[in-house]
Amino acid sequence: MIVSSGISKRGRLVVGTALSIGLMCSSFAHAATVVARVGDASISHDASGGTWAIAAGGATLTLNLDSTKDFSIASLVTSSNRAWTVGAAPDTSVTVDGQRRPFGNQAAGFVYDGVTPSVSGTTLHLDVAFVLPSAGVKLTRHYAVTSGSPTFEAWTTYASLAGTHALANLSALELTVPNGAVRWLTGLQGDNADTVHDNAFTLQQKTLAVNDHMALGAQRRASETVVPWLAIDGSPDEFYAALMWSGAWSLTLDRSDTALTLALSLGTMSTTIADAPVDGPHVLFGVVRGGLAQASGALRTYGLQALRGGRALTPMVTYDTWFAYGTEIDEASMRGEMLRAAAMGTELFVVDAGWYAGAGAAGPFDFDAGLGSWTPDPVRFPNGLKPLGDYAHSLGMKFGIWVEPERVNLSVVGKPGAAEEWLATTGGQYGSDHAAQICLASDAARAWLMGRITGFLDAVRPDYLKWDNNMWINCDRGGHGHGPSDGNFAHVHGLYDVMASLRQRYPTLSIENVSGGGNRLDFGMYRYTDVAWMDDRSTPSVHVRHNIEGLGAVFPPAYLLSFLMSHVGEPLQEAPDLSLYSRSRMAGALGLCFKAAELSGADIAKLQAEIAIYKGNRLTLDGATSVLLTAQAKATKGPAWDVLQETGLGTKQIMIYAFQSDPTVTKINVKPSGLAAQTMYEVRSVDTGVLGVAKGADLTAQGIDILQSPKSAAHLLVLTAK
Repeated sequence: MIVSSGISKRGRLVVGTALSIGLMCSSFAHAATVVARVGDASISHDASGGTWAIAAGGATLTLNLDSTKDFSIASLVTSSNRAWTVGAAPDTSVTVDGQRRPFGNQAAGFVYDGVTPSVSGTTLHLDVAFVLPSAGVKLTRHYAVTSGSPTFEAWTTYASLAGTHALANLSALELTVPNGAVRWLTGLQGDNADTVHDNAFTLQQKTLAVNDHMALGAQRRASETVVPWLAIDGSPDEFYAALMWSGAWSLTLDRSDTALTLALSLGTMSTTIADAPVDGPHVLFGVVRGGLAQASGALRTYGLQALRGGRALTPMVTYDTWFAYGTEIDEASMRGEMLRAAAMGTELFVVDAGWYAGAGAAGPFDFDAGLGSWTPDPVRFPNGLKPLGDYAHSLGMKFGIWVEPERVNLSVVGKPGAAEEWLATTGGQYGSDHAAQICLASDAARAWLMGRITGFLDAVRPDYLKWDNNMWINCDRGGHGHGPSDGNFAHVHGLYDVMASLRQRYPTLSIENVSGGGNRLDFGMYRYTDVAWMDDRSTPSVHVRHNIEGLGAVFPPAYLLSFLMSHVGEPLQEAPDLSLYSRSRMAGALGLCFKAAELSGADIAKLQAEIAIYKGNRLTLDGATSVLLTAQAKATKGPAWDVLQETGLGTKQIMIYAFQSDPTVTKINVKPSGLAAQTMYEVRSVDTGVLGVAKGADLTAQGIDILQSPKSAAHLLVLTAK
């Protein structure tokens, strides 16, 4: 046994079944022919059986699909051969002009219109088209997989063949699966930075009783109350699903004797289609051998390869000005803080809200005044913002800037700000007496906004854009291109349109996702952004760990940003346990927010040492997944120790973060997860050096004893495969 001493959308190549362009063909049993393959991802067709199969990462989704039968999901399996669908049924439905229709059902009027397989990089697509002649509507169900992940992305495109049609019940996924314990994650639960609680981002688990009904969802933004994700236990597999949607959504679960029927949708909203097709929400779902950790890994791989197109997550040591300075910033103070931040090892310096004219009119944290002018304050920043970026670069740092593009102060409307007719209202009200949301459903509003953003980016040339969103209403105003109930739907589509355009125009720009904290933590925003601020409540340390440990079940830890800053019980000046405060943030993207001039030389030296530890382990963090080895940390009535394991891509290196909350429990035995049984692992403490070398099987069986330290309640072990 080892003991820690405790010291210290792109263009796609479309392929026909003949595959004359050179994709590999082969025959399987039952006359199935592989029509496309990339790595372990494949699409195959069994013409005699009338099925198509799409597979990757050890999971296969088989569809009943030809002109002679109703469309349905035939099976969803891994190598365990456990059936993850109960019965044969379509995985979506739609209400067209008031009539609900199961997708691809002949009795409902659907007529088969063909299948198109295609390839885009490492991702395969299968597009399944049906027409409703009686309604004059065409529906195309899309499926995608990428090599290495047992995750299926699915969505539906709705197109009018003639006239205007009403759509409702925009269903992302409908499946009946075997009964098992359901796991989900609460959302931000309010963004008042003065109120710290443990309701945010808390992992939940429940086994539904027979005839139980469960409903989750959001009325405005995706993760305000619940993160749009779930998992279902089913040894030896784990089923999971996540909605790629940043607005309102709905999940229902209904338990029968042996099965769970789940439905992910946009709830009761309705919209219309006419000249242009409309996409419904995308959903990710899959099944993987193993448990929650393996499901997290599967989502990580799909997210990085398919959603982000290989764009890596590379968390930087990030200094942000907000909690330290508020709007009381100017060129001189920022230059001074940049110099001090660079000396500590900061890699990215972000000037937060307050750089524009008018900010701070009602106090040091009034960032609403002047919002939407996009004009640097000429008094505080007489040379504009670009010289600050140049200065950051001269110090070896990247430069970032805060914006809130979806909202304006009413005082700037028409000066020349957003036109009043672009502003969102509900019942004729803005939802605020001083600010308003820009409804991005409006083509004119999006064009104006893109002009403002691109002009700003071209002038300032930041490396990083902090995209905030502190207000949301579901617009029901006429003249924006949406109806009374689909303003939320249209705004989210407009947001994605703007984000996609920015990504195309500025491919190297990093974008932070912040929405009054984590109100839009979902895979729709994850596609376009590179890091996410979890919570304005970035203290105390145990609360930050609680958030990372919860959200790490869904998102890669490298995506999760929090800030090291002073707290009444955790001062950074002569800190009683700086290692605890720092390492509680190191499991994600490490942020800093304080005035360095208020720290002593000894304080700075300790910070530099902790930052160096973070940088030394970051290659593991970049592509890691996380798994809790204890209960989730809590500020009250939590576990005596909370332990989080993060495993890098390829599992060559593993980090174990262990934190002691109860000083009377002086030891914990930690059993690492997912080690290769016969592989030798070096176990090293970042404080005391190498502790020993042992086989994976022995470490898993016997564990590692971590002992109370006289120096810190935080321990960080690094396991490296030899």
